Amino acid sequence: MSKIKIISWNVNGIRAVEKKGFSKWLKKEKPDILCLQEVKAHYEDIPENIRELKNYKHASHQAIKKGYSGVMSIFRDDPNKTIIGLKKKKFFNEGRTLIHIYDKFILFNCYFPNGRRDHERVPFKLEYSEEIRKMAKKLKKEYSKPVIVCGDYNTAHTEIDLKNPKTNKKTTGFLPNERAWIDKFIKHGFNDCFRKLHPEKKDVYSWWSYKLPRKKCRMEN
Repeated sequence: MSKIKIISWNVNGIRAVEKKGFSKWLKKEKPDILCLQEVKAHYEDIPENIRELKNYKHASHQAIKKGYSGVMSIFRDDPNKTIIGLKKKKFFNEGRTLIHIYDKFILFNCYFPNGRRDHERVPFKLEYSEEIRKMAKKLKKEYSKPVIVCGDYNTAHTEIDLKNPKTNKKTTGFLPNERAWIDKFIKHGFNDCFRKLHPEKKDVYSWWSYKLPRKKCRMEN
């Protein structure tokens, strides 16, 4: 199989990130498949130049609520099949899932729920996570193809994945039951690709707090 470049990115608003040069970045990086999460826009609200990107096609799953959640996949080659959303209405309505079936693999583009500061949404998050695990196993068996589940998991798995693990053990995104789900996912035959390649690599993070200016936060950490 020839190499395929897949990029996953929580953009936290496609309209906002486009103002910061998203289209130019895309032309520079030239991914074969780009999986975006937290698009926060219905299809008609996505900037036209993104919807009409040369040499790319796309699929999206939007939340019913405007300006909330949403995933979008941008790809050079059409999948053989795209599944939009999970069947359960409460998951489907939040616009969190795209599943693409290609000749050689199956690709999930997922935006896992945030458990919220008061942990109110942790049960919902774990239920969604289980639905993804079950669907991934089902399709892997049905099609006899490798499955890639990319996206924003909203959880740090182990202490090495987090800057301040000791102070975050009671914070959603690092709760024992959230981390245990990732353990379960791996035990069912999936791999953390980054940790598979870099098991001991430290100080590599994909998210920084918005409480402080990002530049200052990065310097302090």
